[in-house]
Amino acid sequence: MKKKIVTLSLAVALAATAVIGGTLAYFTDTEEKENIFTVGNVEIELTEPNWDASGEEEAKTVYPGEPLAKDPTVENTGANPCFVRVSVSGLDQFGDKGDIVYLTNYVEGALHEGWVDGNDGYFYWSEPLEIGETTVALFDQIKMPVGLTGNEKAEPIVVTAEAVQAQGARPGYAAVEEMTVAEIQAWFATCMPAETPAP
Repeated sequence: MKKKIVTLSLAVALAATAVIGGTLAYFTDTEEKENIFTVGNVEIELTEPNWDASGEEEAKTVYPGEPLAKDPTVENTGANPCFVRVSVSGLDQFGDKGDIVYLTNYVEGALHEGWVDGNDGYFYWSEPLEIGETTVALFDQIKMPVGLTGNEKAEPIVVTAEAVQAQGARPGYAAVEEMTVAEIQAWFATCMPAETPAP
């Protein structure tokens, strides 16, 4: 009789486990959601409106000390606000005869408001460039050194513009708009470490 009770108890225990197991399975659920993310992009266009209009033709007959139109501007043509910097190479190509200088409103070495010399080979636009916006010109003109003779030929002056996304540089976009040029330089170093010289 004892054996029958143990067997019956074991059968009841197994049945209870099966019921509990079935109940646990009955109360579970699985859901899946699919999110679609669209990645933005940073894209800029560098133009020189006055150079394109007349500068290239005038450069064929430029004389020492003559100002020549050159006005680099950068437009944000991408889908995200960005920080912008510009480098200019070829200004020192004549060695001891003098450098080619840039002018803003006829002042040598001056930049338009909004641009800051980072002293690292780049000029920085001092705030995020919003989608569809264009910077003011970095400068208006360049001027050949007065020490040149008629035999020299100038190599191209190369203007290069670079951009990195503004979002993510700080928590909250309002904080991004308050960044200093030193902080913008550091953000470029984070986003483009190979291209950014040490300060």
